[in-house]
Amino acid sequence: MRERLVEAIANKLGLDPIEVRRRNAITPAEMPYPRPLEVLGDEVEHDTGDYMGLLHKVLTYAAWDQLKAELAARRAKGELVGAGIAMFVEKSGLGPSDGVHISVDTAGDVEVVTGGASVGQGFETVVAQVAAETIGVDYGCVRVVHGQTDRIAFGLGAHASRATVMTASATRVAALRLREKALDVAGELMQAAPGDLDIVDGVVMRRGGGDERASAGASAEPRQGPSLSLGAVAAALAPGSPIRNGREPGLSAEGWHHTAHQVYPYGSHLAVVKVDRDTGGVTIERYVVGYDVGRAINPALVKGQITGGFAQGLGGALLEEFRYSENGDPIAVTLADYLMPTALEVPPIEIVLTEDCPTYLNPLGIKGAGESGITSVPAAIAHAVEEAIGVPGAITELPITPHRLTTILGHMP
Repeated sequence: MRERLVEAIANKLGLDPIEVRRRNAITPAEMPYPRPLEVLGDEVEHDTGDYMGLLHKVLTYAAWDQLKAELAARRAKGELVGAGIAMFVEKSGLGPSDGVHISVDTAGDVEVVTGGASVGQGFETVVAQVAAETIGVDYGCVRVVHGQTDRIAFGLGAHASRATVMTASATRVAALRLREKALDVAGELMQAAPGDLDIVDGVVMRRGGGDERASAGASAEPRQGPSLSLGAVAAALAPGSPIRNGREPGLSAEGWHHTAHQVYPYGSHLAVVKVDRDTGGVTIERYVVGYDVGRAINPALVKGQITGGFAQGLGGALLEEFRYSENGDPIAVTLADYLMPTALEVPPIEIVLTEDCPTYLNPLGIKGAGESGITSVPAAIAHAVEEAIGVPGAITELPITPHRLTTILGHMP
């Protein structure tokens, strides 16, 4: 609704819609930017962001001036084509706290137990990546356990795009503590200062000791220094081990991440559409999504969420609608009546993923991506359709069905 109002303001004042956004957007120099609002009981404070900077990256990527000229030329030949943009700021990482428990067994395998939840967003992958990278083990050695209330006392689920922000941050805290404990024990066993040791592929070794070349030259065999597997360190921390020396049994650690505010990722969408004058059908010729996630732990997963979100947004913009009879009975009760986008309607989308503005509210600098693909789809498409038919403000309800659009076209001169 805000983006539709921005377009209406631009049209009323005879201004470029991009210029209206530029004049009103919060700038990077104004961050953090508190607002007198609450969302889900959390005070709104925009943490970091360069909103216009991202929009201009999207426009540059799409060659905006050239694109507009090409569309104008096509309209002059009678085609109903147009382009529209929309910006958004999203909340993610709802707190206030999240915790995990990490342990290493005597085989060197890592287990992360979390109260978070997987709903298909790649939760296990991200948590395992953070644990593996922080500890210094192979990703394949990490097992993520979730959804088991007998294994962990607290859990807040996966709503509000919080899983990566909160659970991954807690995983990093626990992994750092476990790593510190492992190096402390290994230092005693190897008669070395913990600061001189490193963990590489699940093996504790002296820094630089595993890949040094003998003085005979680069062609010589690598010199392997003293090393100790994480499994051996875990065995040394068994309850009955004399080496434990008062330390808590087991190679394990808990970690918590606490935050006072959510984080605020943001994006810009660009849609190019063609309207069929006879049927009122809308075809998406091109769609570009720009999104700043702060830091992408797994860019492929972020792009996957953007793509899936776009499909959902496209459904709401053009197809999906709850309809009722005059008596209040639902008449969209099957997939024959309630239309959802298929591979035929969902075009390939182009994604401009940036990491220009990591947040300071968690140690990884990450922001969520759950709504990144959906938020601006209806507005961007509505703006593009209005340009295509040449009637600003014509779209007043969703979805933009062929029936509604042919009615609008029928009233055009």
